[in-house]
Amino acid sequence: MSTRGSGVFADAPGLKIVALESVHDFLDEKQDPNRLVPNLTFEKRKTIRMGSKRIELINARGYHSDEGDLFIYLPDDRFLMAIDTLAPGYVPFMDFDLSSNFHRYLKVFDEILEYDFDVFVGGHLTHLGGRRDVELTKEYALDVYRTTKRVHSETDLMKVMARTAEAAGGWDNKYLLFRAFLDEVIETSAREIERRWAGRLANVDVFVESHVRTALIYVRWDD
Repeated sequence: MSTRGSGVFADAPGLKIVALESVHDFLDEKQDPNRLVPNLTFEKRKTIRMGSKRIELINARGYHSDEGDLFIYLPDDRFLMAIDTLAPGYVPFMDFDLSSNFHRYLKVFDEILEYDFDVFVGGHLTHLGGRRDVELTKEYALDVYRTTKRVHSETDLMKVMARTAEAAGGWDNKYLLFRAFLDEVIETSAREIERRWAGRLANVDVFVESHVRTALIYVRWDD
């Protein structure tokens, strides 16, 4: 299988691009000249040896992308990479790193912690992390989930809708009324979480509402 595309590496002799089969299929369908189609694929797990280095590629089953995600593990170096999980010292990026599956995302921290590592790379910022960073972000994500679930159950839907209907002059705009309920859950949850996490993880004020929104969609329609 050869690579296809016109990027700078497209004609590099002997170039091997390793990816999940699902990622290959996605890129093959897109035919984007800036993203070469992988020419070495696997489904669940693959070991690559480069000199004395052993690199384990593990299918992490889509905690971020529907096409699949990888754990990249160097056991001899006690190094683990799991991109789009967390950024050491910071809250996750918007919508929990744009996760397409919050149910899986909540489980990924325990799966990461099953590996024996000292150095962890999990995001797009410049900070290296360790086990404590994974544990702290797990604590944050679970706090967002549990707080959102509690606030959602405690917020009176009809009371919020009635108040909004009175201000809007009637009950005709059903989307507006329901949106007011969702917004109240998000606002109440976000402010509570922000008070707890300010000073523990950076930029909680920037992305906490998007995190609560992701959790709320899961809590109301999937949990």
